[in-house]
Amino acid sequence: MATAQDAELILKLYELRTDETMRKARNFVIMEFFPTSAADVQALFADREHPERNAYFRQATSYWDMAAAMVNHGSIDKDLFFDTNGEFFAIWAKIGGMIEELRQFFGPQYLTSLEKLVASHPHSELRVNIMKERFRKMAEQRAGK
Repeated sequence: MATAQDAELILKLYELRTDETMRKARNFVIMEFFPTSAADVQALFADREHPERNAYFRQATSYWDMAAAMVNHGSIDKDLFFDTNGEFFAIWAKIGGMIEELRQFFGPQYLTSLEKLVASHPHSELRVNIMKERFRKMAEQRAGK
């Protein structure tokens, strides 16, 4: 059962999400970046014209992996977290399908906390698939299809 301390931590996580740079990072990953392969993610690290994209990607993904670790270790009540957050599904929908390739690039522990949290949700497959379909449509709109 959730406690007042759990609620305080949820509010703190929300507060961190409102930081100006974090908002830009989240917007980039959710609304602008539509990777179709691990190579698309790796290309962010080589993009000298837009180095902020690399930083935004790392900031958004590491934020959700950190939050997931807190939940996985019991610092935040899982049910309360699931009831108050959904964006972590979006992150996983974007890159979960290429996680093994990304771990070859980033290392074997890359986003393991996020993966564990997503897998623990009773409707994770449905939630992730809904996000994937939404992102597919968004990517098509961006491409002018």
